[in-house]
Amino acid sequence: MNEKAISFDQKIINITSAVSIASGKKKRRTEEENREFNQDWTESFAFICNTDGLPTCLICHEKLAHNKKSNLERHFTTKHTQFAGKYPTGDARKKADEELQKNNNSQVSC
Repeated sequence: MNEKAISFDQKIINITSAVSIASGKKKRRTEEENREFNQDWTESFAFICNTDGLPTCLICHEKLAHNKKSNLERHFTTKHTQFAGKYPTGDARKKADEELQKNNNSQVSC
């Protein structure tokens, strides 16, 4: 990067900081929201809570950053549509989730 770009970026950061300080508003921090993993999400979206407290997909083992239902639902509907079609909600999905959990010994459910 050249000096002008760096200087411009620094000005934007300084302006943003000044505005937030002047308005008295703090940035919203998700860590302070005390979000907890809901056990119903295991059956609905095939997620478990790992040892770090993060939701982890039982199908692809991807970890999401926050315990938010909307994030889990979006991941499940966009990346695992075949699983959702093959195992509709109910007993079939519950059995499939249990089987995935058995195969996933490295994760601990919260």
